[in-house]
Amino acid sequence: MGLFEDVAGAVRECKDAETTELVLGWHSSYVVASDGRWGIGYVPASHKEEHRGREEHTGLLLGGTLARLAELLVSPFPQEFAAATAACAALFPFPGGGFRMDSIMPCARGDKVAVLGYEREAVPLMRDWGWKLAVFDDRRRGPDCFPQKDFADGVRGAEWVWLSPEAIRDRWLISTSDALMEKKGCFLQGPGLPWLNHSFAALGVTHLVSPIVTGAAKNARARIAAGGDAWLCPELEWRVHFTAYPAGKT
Repeated sequence: MGLFEDVAGAVRECKDAETTELVLGWHSSYVVASDGRWGIGYVPASHKEEHRGREEHTGLLLGGTLARLAELLVSPFPQEFAAATAACAALFPFPGGGFRMDSIMPCARGDKVAVLGYEREAVPLMRDWGWKLAVFDDRRRGPDCFPQKDFADGVRGAEWVWLSPEAIRDRWLISTSDALMEKKGCFLQGPGLPWLNHSFAALGVTHLVSPIVTGAAKNARARIAAGGDAWLCPELEWRVHFTAYPAGKT
């Protein structure tokens, strides 16, 4: 559980602020703080589980602070997890730079890639890149799609791994970390990832994939509020960042 302990420790050292706006959209979430900081979060897919608002959760989310929301990253409930990831993105923003998505195309071409969760925009892109995918998602059907319970075996047989933020919520990132350390590389995509790169590197993640705002922030937030997908938002550009390798890994 080191990741959640790292997040909790980092949150205690951050400058906190009251939240003035919290939106949980169909595909993404966002939070705006009183000091102007804001972040985009991840909303678990509604086709994988029924999304029901819990009144006790709603009351907890309203009128809180960024730190209070970020502490809910340990929650398995979609409503709380969506708010927590947005708060983490606001508290721990990614640095400038990074690499464009198409820059990673050659790295796994022809290699076996275990993908946790069918991301409807990312998976077709990886197929176009020539990556040999094995997708582990209980709701998809196809020759390269397998039950999610078999993901641990899939990781062992793959050369690369691609994880959605679901891997944090359902603990696959933690339970497969030993196997991830042996791979050529592991991508963890956002949105809603905190820039705690050393904490992710210690779990075997070599690349973090996160969006940056290249257009008007208010337009990006409007699209999310209207049910838009962060992958398709024209005001956002997805960038790839290397994590620092933990001691002993080359």
